[in-house]
Amino acid sequence: MKQEFDMKKSVEELQKENAELETIFNLSLDEIFVTDGNGTCIRVNPVCEKNSGRLVSELIGRNVRDLVKEGIFTPSATLKVLEERKPATVIQSTPSGKRLHVTSTPVFDESGELSLVISNTIDITEILSLKEKIREMEELIETYNNQITELKSTDQLYGKKILAKSPEMIKILELLGRVSKVDSTVLLLGESGVGKTEIAKWVHEQSNRSGNFVEINCSAIPPALFESELFGYEPGSFSGALSSGSKGLVELADKGTLFLDEVGELSIDLQTKLLQVIQSKAFMRVGGRTTKKVDIRIIVATNRNLEEMVRNGEFRQDLFYRLSVIPIKVPPLRERRDELIELIFTLLDRANKKNKSNKILSPHLLDELVSYDWPGNIRELENTLERLVVTTDGVLIDKEVDVKNTEESKSFGNEKDISPQKNDLFKEILSNSELGLDERLELVEKEILKYYIDNLGTTRKVARHLKSSQSTISRKCIKYNIKTTQN
Repeated sequence: MKQEFDMKKSVEELQKENAELETIFNLSLDEIFVTDGNGTCIRVNPVCEKNSGRLVSELIGRNVRDLVKEGIFTPSATLKVLEERKPATVIQSTPSGKRLHVTSTPVFDESGELSLVISNTIDITEILSLKEKIREMEELIETYNNQITELKSTDQLYGKKILAKSPEMIKILELLGRVSKVDSTVLLLGESGVGKTEIAKWVHEQSNRSGNFVEINCSAIPPALFESELFGYEPGSFSGALSSGSKGLVELADKGTLFLDEVGELSIDLQTKLLQVIQSKAFMRVGGRTTKKVDIRIIVATNRNLEEMVRNGEFRQDLFYRLSVIPIKVPPLRERRDELIELIFTLLDRANKKNKSNKILSPHLLDELVSYDWPGNIRELENTLERLVVTTDGVLIDKEVDVKNTEESKSFGNEKDISPQKNDLFKEILSNSELGLDERLELVEKEILKYYIDNLGTTRKVARHLKSSQSTISRKCIKYNIKTTQN
């Protein structure tokens, strides 16, 4: 009686242990694939369905040799074990584009015969995709660092903020380098944000002048205060004036450089007063009775067409001729593509130093920055990079950039018009009564991917255009055997 009780208890314990092992087997996050000594599948857990795209019932009882021939997975670690009778590890590919790390282990019976092959499989698709992205990023960073090193070694970085690689900008700065040694008036023309102020500062730094660089923004000073700001005033010359009087900006620029920005915004009356200073290099303080002489070099800048303003009577012709002794047109950033990448990294480095950070740009974002036309020129680029540095968590900057689109520029990620035209293939897919829903969807998906790969070239651009991830596009291209470039 006691023996029967013990036997019953042992059976119950074995059943409990078996149930626990079954639960562990089925709940494993990694695939477990078991065959007998001949390679016939005898057990698999549910993860195998996800990896292979086949039901468990479709795998049990099938030989791995047949499964490989059908392309369910390749290569087979189990086959290597059957052939070599020792553990084997392979990187396996599936029709759905998955990459799997498979380790198969042989199990021998007491007589030394191979009785089981147990395979453990880990899905490493995302890991390999991330590794590839990191490799691409490292290569890009190395390339850009080499370009910046080459740039600095060829003396194409003028001062701290002016970068010139395009032939036109190099020619402009070489000319200004010679002009800086004389006192001729320079007129800098160009759109807002192209760097006219920095160029004016650079000319002053290259000159032999010992005085200050004094900047006047002609559009920022109210007309009623312009004269007192420019020339200064004597004590008691008007209500609210300092009892000691005040030096004007012209006087502060003595033996230095006076930079008049946005000179096209001056009224005709103020233009007349400015003309007198330029002609005589002398002025009189507001409320004063004596003329003061100054030794100044004048540089002016504007984003307006002064010649047209002269024709319209909005700008004095004699002042225009006085200012345009050496006219220099600074090209917009969209015409200086050769130096855009170096400029991006130069300004990013400055933003990092300012904010005590060490942020880097993702290849995807860098592509967008380079493809954008920057209607606000260097000022817009500098502000955008600083905003990215300040608002990004972590080291890698990889986000959408909010910029205003204009008629003259392309928005980030904007591609050429690649809208598909009518395609007879879709009519064929819809009219083929032999195709099921899944087959029709796969054919449509394949056609869409092939179309955009042919037009855009890279999986990164296709992913951006179709609002998907690059790893997803890459997997589907592998699945449908669509040839792509590496990125």
